[in-house]
Amino acid sequence: MKSNLKYIKAAIYVVIAVCPLVLKAQDAATTESTTTTKEVVKSTFENAVLINNQTVENPGKKTLDFMIQHRFGLIKDEKDIYGFFAPANIRLGLTYGISKRIAVGIGATKLKRYYDLQWKAIILQQTKGGGSPVTVSYYGDLARSANDKSKFLNQDSTYKGSNRINYCHELMIARKFNSKLSMQVAATYAHYNISEAITVVENNALVTQKSPNDHVGLAVLGRYKFSPQSSFIIDFDYAFTKDDVLDPKPNLGLGFEVSTGNHQFQVFVSTADQILSQELRVYNQNGFPNDILFGFNITRQWGF
Repeated sequence: MKSNLKYIKAAIYVVIAVCPLVLKAQDAATTESTTTTKEVVKSTFENAVLINNQTVENPGKKTLDFMIQHRFGLIKDEKDIYGFFAPANIRLGLTYGISKRIAVGIGATKLKRYYDLQWKAIILQQTKGGGSPVTVSYYGDLARSANDKSKFLNQDSTYKGSNRINYCHELMIARKFNSKLSMQVAATYAHYNISEAITVVENNALVTQKSPNDHVGLAVLGRYKFSPQSSFIIDFDYAFTKDDVLDPKPNLGLGFEVSTGNHQFQVFVSTADQILSQELRVYNQNGFPNDILFGFNITRQWGF
């Protein structure tokens, strides 16, 4: 518990250190806007999702974004064609841009039979020639599992419909350094209405241990664009909240992205077979480099 508090405090200190910079940038942007309109930096990332993580980007006003996210099984040997024949996870999602800065979406994920509602708001945009040096966005989602209700019983074997629900919130800060390099860091918070529990023997007695309902983490991602349409991409996730019941491992993803206007295609190797943000940070049990898998994201956009 003390270890968890140490990491949570560290995350809080990071946020406290970053917030004044963001507020200062916002003040600068506001001051500048009274005298001249600054040009907004566009396409920090090509997509609203990079490998396993949300980015500061949104589809755009009156734009519908359809995404297929697919994760093959763990790479083991040639018998299952290195994970292609193994059990896979997949999510289908639709996101619509209500305005230039606000978008909402829905999706369905195979693993644990999740239905999700997502939303994202761009709080601050990076501008050229002064103003804001970064783009800041907030992302949130609510997910509900359609699995059998026996999987959502409290410790006293009672069932509540709210036990099926969990949430995730992210504060993302990104900067496009030049036409090739973009980086992002995000503070993440996930909440589960029901926590996992195991029964263990301590001092010749059965003791029930519960995992926390709240989980804090950190995500870092980047893109290096080496041609007008192609980029190398990377993401990394670390969970600060750890315990004896759930001990999530860090996630690392490395890949390649091709963007052709209204289409984006990402292919990568990753340690995470989870897709939803909170599941990725709470339940990932795969460790690099022994537990990796192939995955891809395909996006198609339509303007209205």
